[in-house]
Order: sequence, then structure tokens, then C-alpha cells
Amino acid sequence: MTQASVQSLNINDRKRYSATARVNQPLLGSKDLATRMNCYEPGQVTPVHVHPHDDEVIFCVEGRGAITFEAGAEVPLMPGSLVSVPAGLVHGIKAATDSRMVVIYTTNAGYTSVRPDPNSADAAIPLPGERRDG
Repeated sequence: MTQASVQSLNINDRKRYSATARVNQPLLGSKDLATRMNCYEPGQVTPVHVHPHDDEVIFCVEGRGAITFEAGAEVPLMPGSLVSVPAGLVHGIKAATDSRMVVIYTTNAGYTSVRPDPNSADAAIPLPGERRDG
């Protein structure tokens, strides 16, 4: 029988913000799952990207914003919003221009993130799990 460790933390102790770009940091991890937190100042984004083989679940802890999609309407985020984004769906996240925002997301351990346009205006903003082709 495999023994696993219980992990526990208070996300309020982990919140960090930067005027430069949203702050992304790991929270919990296991052999199967990765849970991370993004903290956004007003108007900051997670660049448009896709997880080719990995579903993602996003939970809005505080603030307001939206999940944006390459095609289709954006999904608003507000405290308590829980959104499932299937593998292969191109998406990004943006905070409202008048609100800090905190989201937590969970996906597969070892997930990959790929930018459809690696030369986009937000190319300098890092993506965890990013795989750059070429």
C-alpha cells in the first residue's frame, strides 16, 4: 500500500502581487495533480495558451475577471466561480481593470502549456508547464 502525505496550507499566507505581471506559484502537488495560484493586479493577464492533453479546473477566490477564449464568449469570474476547461481549448485569464483577482487552478502533474502565438505582446509573461517548440 502506498503512503501519501496530507498537504495543508492557508492561501492567504501565500498571496503575492507584482506591478509587472500576475504572480503564479505552486500550492499543492502530488504524483497525479498540480494545484497553483495566480494573483493578479487590476488588468493583468495569464497569456493565451492551451494545455494539449490536460484538463484544468479554475476556482476564483476573490476579485473579478474572466476566462477568455480564442473562439466564443468569455466566462466571467467572481468569488466562488468554478470553471472546467477541457484539454485542447485555447484560453487566457484576465483580471478586471478595477479589481485585484486571485484564482486557484488544478490540473495534471507534469502538464504542458503551449502558446498559439509565441510572438504575442505578452510573450514575456511566463507560463508554468510551458513547452516552446523550435
